[in-house]
Amino acid sequence: MGDAIEPGRREGRLRLAFWAAFWRIALFLAVLGELALWAAIRRQAVGFPPRVRLAFLVVYSPRVLVSAALLAGLITQALDVLVRLAVDPMLRRWLQPATDRDDDDGRGFGFHLDATERVADARPARMRVGRGSRPGTLVLTDRRLWFFPSAWDGEPWSVPRDGIRSASLDPPPPALARVVRGLPPQVVVSGGAGPESRATFALADPSAVLRWFLPEPAAR
Repeated sequence: MGDAIEPGRREGRLRLAFWAAFWRIALFLAVLGELALWAAIRRQAVGFPPRVRLAFLVVYSPRVLVSAALLAGLITQALDVLVRLAVDPMLRRWLQPATDRDDDDGRGFGFHLDATERVADARPARMRVGRGSRPGTLVLTDRRLWFFPSAWDGEPWSVPRDGIRSASLDPPPPALARVVRGLPPQVVVSGGAGPESRATFALADPSAVLRWFLPEPAAR
């Protein structure tokens, strides 16, 4: 079903990349501490020759660096707890939005499908819209790929299954991924040349959705 389709691996829970975060915080605090130390030396050692001021800087710098490392350790520990206990649950809830729709089969989108169209799978998802996202349900049928917004007045998005040219994983920003592990990639689906046929979805398990577009074992 086109190129750029690669199986992915389900990400685990969010966790802080401890040492990557620690040395960045420690470096920032060390530079800040050294600048503050030099400003204090210049203020207190008025009239002393430059070599004496530099000597003061050399003598007191180890204390500043040790303090920066200790404070960085405490901050990193606090951030690690925050990521595990607060950010991770919030992200999981955000990636599995509740739907406001309700119908006979509990899905909330049956009236959009053709009489003979059958649902193969459905997942809570968010569709990227500009700088924001729209909560809803990503649905695979035997004919089309659908996205039904949770809002009752939201317009559904769809593309024929045989018209999907590519489906791939879009990794999180590298700068963020270096300090936070377990950020799930997003699924990018392209159904043609027009921008309206290309869509990006955020889900709790993007690899499971990506497997929708893999060829059947007998066809591989």
